Amino acid sequence: MLKGGDQGAKTAAEKRFRSPDGPRVLICTAAGREGINLQHARILFNFDLPWNPMDLEQRIGRIHRYGQQDTAQVYNLVLSDTIEGSIFLLLDQKLKEIGRTLGKVDEQGQIAEDLRTQILGQLSMQLNYASLYAEALSDPQLKRTRVELEAAMANAVEARKAVFELFQELDGFRLDDYKAIGSPEEGMDALVRFTTDAAQAEGDAFTRRDEKLFAFFNRHTSTETLLTTERELSLQQESVQLLGLDHPQVATYLRKYRELPPEELGLWVQSPDGQQGILTAWAVESRGNKGQVKRLVAVLAVDMDGRRLASWERQPEMLWRLPPIASSQAQVERKLAVLHETLEPMLQRELEYRGLALSQGGFEAKLIGWVEVGV
Repeated sequence: MLKGGDQGAKTAAEKRFRSPDGPRVLICTAAGREGINLQHARILFNFDLPWNPMDLEQRIGRIHRYGQQDTAQVYNLVLSDTIEGSIFLLLDQKLKEIGRTLGKVDEQGQIAEDLRTQILGQLSMQLNYASLYAEALSDPQLKRTRVELEAAMANAVEARKAVFELFQELDGFRLDDYKAIGSPEEGMDALVRFTTDAAQAEGDAFTRRDEKLFAFFNRHTSTETLLTTERELSLQQESVQLLGLDHPQVATYLRKYRELPPEELGLWVQSPDGQQGILTAWAVESRGNKGQVKRLVAVLAVDMDGRRLASWERQPEMLWRLPPIASSQAQVERKLAVLHETLEPMLQRELEYRGLALSQGGFEAKLIGWVEVGV
């Protein structure tokens, strides 16, 4: 038996439980609901149910911890003909109703663990369980208790919705969506590369004069303009313009390449790893039910059999920067077939997985780049 506050006893009991030669059953008081790790156990019997259901969740957390290798089984012993048992069963019933309404139940119809914890956490801030049980003693039919509990549950669900809207529905959170954008230097280097390549493709010239100074030659007007990536330099010298996304010449290039048809957006390169396939980039804009907008670039890659190539998706820059090779009409037609038959449905599934294709506001996706890799 563990006594409250006896950390040494808890540690000794845990060791006895984990020992292959020791007892396989550990009995403890409420002191065992926190500060003790029992992930080596897999079955929990709750003989006396605490008034606050969050205390019950803490008990379950003793065996449902990192390192648990089995399915944790929890048995709650409930005396249904008591006030405590009736309130427990009522609360459990309401939680299951909420889970079914929100689609948060497993194949056995049990409420998902994360939702249960979220609702009970919100409920603990709204209900005084001691008062609830005390008042229930004079209300054996639990009429007032049922009304109070239902009102508190409704408030808890609304509070959960508000929190999830604030944090953009954390159930669909993906770390990849929130990767660091990169340093300003990396962004400026990318802009310089784009301007250099676009100028060359248009017959213009964009050349470096020094670390921060560039010269742009426009073949149509036969004029030369000095540009810099250093804001202070552009302020000090009127003849030097600041290079940026809003510079007229850069904006012209961007507008032209955004409007290119899909078959002209990409290139063919030699495979660096012996694999053949297509890497694509899609600009996605999703609108939520309340008009909120989320924008992202989705990168998808597949081999010629339609199997996904995650290694390419993790480092697309490696393929974008390879020197292009000549292509045939047959390659163009094959690439377009893969885009329509494989990659577009794959993009739909990817957005559904991220929760972006399920909102009532809908979404738009536009192909903004692709590279076909051959051997």
